[in-house]
Amino acid sequence: MKIKVYTVAAVLVLVPAPAAAASPSEWPQPGYGPGSTYYNPNESRLNAGTIDRIRERWKLPAHGPSRCETGADPVLAGGRLFTTDPGGIGAYDPATGARRWHLGLPRTTVRRLAIADGRLLMLSSECALPAEYESHLTAYDPATGRRLWAAGLAKFSYDMRIDRGTIALDSNQDGLASTIAYGVSDGRFRWLRRGDRGDGLVPAGGRVLLRGAGGGAMGVSIADGRTLWRTKNNWYAVGSDPAGTRFYVGGPGLSAVDAATGRVLWASPLQAAEVTSDGRHVYFARARSVECLDAATGHKLWSIHLHGVAGRPVRAGGLLYAANAANPDAASPTNPDAASPTNPDAASPANPDAVGAATLAIVDAATGRPEKSGISGSVDHPAVVAGGRLFTTDGDELRAYY
Repeated sequence: MKIKVYTVAAVLVLVPAPAAAASPSEWPQPGYGPGSTYYNPNESRLNAGTIDRIRERWKLPAHGPSRCETGADPVLAGGRLFTTDPGGIGAYDPATGARRWHLGLPRTTVRRLAIADGRLLMLSSECALPAEYESHLTAYDPATGRRLWAAGLAKFSYDMRIDRGTIALDSNQDGLASTIAYGVSDGRFRWLRRGDRGDGLVPAGGRVLLRGAGGGAMGVSIADGRTLWRTKNNWYAVGSDPAGTRFYVGGPGLSAVDAATGRVLWASPLQAAEVTSDGRHVYFARARSVECLDAATGHKLWSIHLHGVAGRPVRAGGLLYAANAANPDAASPTNPDAASPTNPDAASPANPDAVGAATLAIVDAATGRPEKSGISGSVDHPAVVAGGRLFTTDGDELRAYY
């Protein structure tokens, strides 16, 4: 793999203060924590000095042959890795791949898994319609797989974010894209914002950024759904910072916004569909490149050019992991028609060059200097890095490297 590095400014990199989110061995939600920063501040074992020694240790199928089943991104907590597997979901030893328990879920599509407040949360959907409920929220005991509570959702939900004991979901109410919330402890309904949608449902310090049906956007308390501030700008969240103090928003360009007030901190003309932040830097994929900005000013620091379409970067242990697809025509923000119901040839075993057939570019997070390549990855499923281990999935197979 050839990587070209474009340095715009010399950077003094300081280690950011770690966010209080998870222990070193954990990656409890997709994106690491509540803010989906895709940054593990506690990882230290997997770094520039150890990355060359890792190799594939084990792998397992992420789903069975049923068309109901899809592979969801894995999460880690309490010394266990939780993932979809053939016929349902399971808990696995992250060191060996040995299964600790399995829960059969017939005719179920698992969309999201997350660990919060001592519970394994699952967002799933019915495979056969019509059904009494189009989607379901379920909580399990992570140690045993025992069901703790279940809530039926009248409308489909595809995304799930958890913060402050609250589960926020996308929804549809009376034909309007909406946002709905439930409690982590008991699965009870908390609040509904009819017509206010979280395009990029990303919490920042207990707040979510929603767009109104009539235009404009607002900062909303995730705990109770109260409006905290409003703006006429048609913003949507593409990320947040580890401290939960700011949203990164698109529309147009990329801006950093104070999450508590809605005040614009800086604006860049560069467009980003989703960003990764370690508190000091902002990283994002842009066609066949990965860009790095100074989080304080929005100024560009460096960029790397990859051989294929780049996926969302992951930051951990002084390294940056970014998948790049072997086929530049695979699904990306610039090619939304790939890998869709109207394009059945994308991302299938018969078409290995479609999205999912990708490798990871692993580079120094401070400079973009290449460190390692050749590990499998996916532009649709960012890597998971925790406890000195690297986990990758393409939605069909989960692999562990260390």
